[in-house]
Amino acid sequence: MNTIAIINQKGGVGKTTTAINLSSGLAYKEKKTLLIDMDPQSHSTIGLGIEIENQNFSISKILSNPKVLLKKIISKTYIKNLDIVPSHISLARIAEQMYTKLYKEAALNKAIQPIKEDYNYIIIDCPPNLGVLTINALFASDLLIVPCQISRYSLDGLSDLMDVVRAVKYTWSEGDKKISYFKILLTMFDVRNKITNKFILKELKPFKNRIFKTRIIKNEALNQAQIAQKSIFDFAPKSRGAENYKELTKEILNYE
Repeated sequence: MNTIAIINQKGGVGKTTTAINLSSGLAYKEKKTLLIDMDPQSHSTIGLGIEIENQNFSISKILSNPKVLLKKIISKTYIKNLDIVPSHISLARIAEQMYTKLYKEAALNKAIQPIKEDYNYIIIDCPPNLGVLTINALFASDLLIVPCQISRYSLDGLSDLMDVVRAVKYTWSEGDKKISYFKILLTMFDVRNKITNKFILKELKPFKNRIFKTRIIKNEALNQAQIAQKSIFDFAPKSRGAENYKELTKEILNYE
């Protein structure tokens, strides 16, 4: 499980928070990690204190020109063992252009092949939709992490997401309908909402074997860390959020 995509077509579920803090957690465990920001909003890029003014130094350049090597636009972060492929607002335009290209779904996978052996883990932060950028991440990934906020509407779209995953794997695996290995991460969990929690967990029962043991408890420090452009481990190392993402990191490492 070298390449992990953080995916959900719904926004505000903790997708970028998970991308930043899982990649940071792995890096602090001495795992060489690359975070790829595939969201035109660039929240993972900004969240780690990196600002890209020129699209030539972002994932936009790679997806618009396959001849450019990914290693040319990899940036160091302030965290040892954590590098990033930054995003740029131009990625939205590049995504529109990609729809007319052949083999558009495989662009990212092709780009990461030359550098895959340089990293223990590659984490991909996807945009909040099921467009061509997310399809690229699906095709390139070994494991999908689906952040799922505990709310009445948290399950909306989950079946649609699974249909897209199956379609991608069916199209590109010569008829093998085996779905990518995916796990659901419960986020923004509020232990006080007992009735809501009971209802959602009941609805998720068909996926019980695909739910992480770790639950990300609702914690304001996680929001503040992004404002400070730090990982939760640097901003508030003793917080509940830091403890939760340490637990998630351990779960991922247990798959090795």
